[in-house]
Amino acid sequence: MSIEYPVRPAMPKVAKYLCMMFGIVGVFGGIASVQAGDDRAFLVLGSLLVGGAWFAFGIYGGLPLVDTVSEWHPPDSRDEVTEMHRKGLLVMRRRRWTMWLFYPAALLAAPLLIVACFRIREPGLAVLALGIPIFILSFRYFLSRCPRCGYGFFAGSTRRATTFGYRRSCGNCALSLYAYKQRQ
Repeated sequence: MSIEYPVRPAMPKVAKYLCMMFGIVGVFGGIASVQAGDDRAFLVLGSLLVGGAWFAFGIYGGLPLVDTVSEWHPPDSRDEVTEMHRKGLLVMRRRRWTMWLFYPAALLAAPLLIVACFRIREPGLAVLALGIPIFILSFRYFLSRCPRCGYGFFAGSTRRATTFGYRRSCGNCALSLYAYKQRQ
């Protein structure tokens, strides 16, 4: 059974091309700084990561969503909460706990990483070593698909290029984040 999520319109082509060009400039800036003799790995790696992310954002036309259920199908009714929806909400709950538990773990690991990065004379790499996992875990949670409507749970609209913010219910179908507790 194939999953047919709702189609989300991409951002306008002009914006896509501007994001892609901005990403290319960032990548080439990182490469140029290496050729100019700048040996700070933090700046080079950071510019390559940020430039690559902008380029990917432009190619895709917005932010991709992360699935919460493996066998999604459109809901029969707008207010129904099925077992599939409960499983998806539990996945989102697990992602939220993982994200929040990583912050104290990162604070505990920070001194060790900073000391290790000072030894190799690159203290900025500690920022990347802690920032990238925090970024990935946070985005994995905030870019979760709603298990009922298939759009972004925390998204401000149904488009790919939209704003995201913390909510207790889906911005599109109003499914509560805590509906996994409800039994019918």
